[in-house]
Amino acid sequence: MVIIITKNLKRSILIYFDLIFSMLIWNVNQNIFGNPFLPCFILSTTTFLIIYTPFEIYWSFADLWYDRWISLTLKDYESNIERIEVDRVRNKKREIATLIVSSEDKKLVDKKNSIIIITHGFSDTKESLQNYFLPFVQLGYVILSYDARGTGKSKNVGRRSQFLKRIEDFEKIIKWVSMNNELNKKRICCVGFSIGALTTLCGGFNNETIDKIIAISAISNYRKNLPRFNVIVMLSYFLKGVKLFPKYEENRKLSPSIMISQIKKLISEEKWKILSNRVLLIHARNDRIIKMINFEENSEVLNIPEKNRLVINKGGHTHKKNELILVGRSLKFLESNSN
Repeated sequence: MVIIITKNLKRSILIYFDLIFSMLIWNVNQNIFGNPFLPCFILSTTTFLIIYTPFEIYWSFADLWYDRWISLTLKDYESNIERIEVDRVRNKKREIATLIVSSEDKKLVDKKNSIIIITHGFSDTKESLQNYFLPFVQLGYVILSYDARGTGKSKNVGRRSQFLKRIEDFEKIIKWVSMNNELNKKRICCVGFSIGALTTLCGGFNNETIDKIIAISAISNYRKNLPRFNVIVMLSYFLKGVKLFPKYEENRKLSPSIMISQIKKLISEEKWKILSNRVLLIHARNDRIIKMINFEENSEVLNIPEKNRLVINKGGHTHKKNELILVGRSLKFLESNSN
């Protein structure tokens, strides 16, 4: 029988022995050297941190390493880099770098007649999600994955913290696809992860040219649900210029639940049903970055059926080890009838 020691158990064992050693330091300083309370407290606390901190740092970096998606290489697909203009400053074009991937089997591509636009998360690039989108290429889908402004080969377009601009860029990419001679007759589907999910919902929900939307780990109300109690995330956002307290109008544009709720009031019930039923929401219960309350609020506003919701118990914000279920459930949704 193999006994697997979880990280929490390892942490508990470490804390237990760390406390014993810290108490020993306290006892030596108090009873042998006769030090008062404050020096004993400082020395024992310092001892605890010196022992505990390196292990916690190691576990954090180990999580980052094992959460990564290993690069894949396939032989039977074509890939091209396109640059799409999204802005112009002093007559100088600012272009988003996009990766367009398709199968070499043209009959399969023509039969599927669909393009999936992939919008990545805050710190990812257009290649980061290849483990998710390459299986769709094998089935005949054309993939358009792009570097959002401030990332990858779109680094000079702007700052990655310009979330409103990211939404505008997404809308311009949809327009570019609609006007492209080789792509404009294909069914358009969109998939967004994290900030990419916010971008896709806010920039695409009211766009009738989009046939299906998949939002994975999407926030609902930006200002209310931003993970302010996650020190690491908030420090990262602060250092990268992310607005932590946007004004009302900006927050409305960055909050899918608010924006979708307002759209609902302006359209007919029939149109609302069409728009909402083409959305699939996916979330992990143990997501500590964008917590489950966001999934619940978005689901309530959209009022979508159970078949349009997927909750996975584990995987966190990165959906570690959820790749198979993500691809399988996404494929089922993309090939289903929205009505």
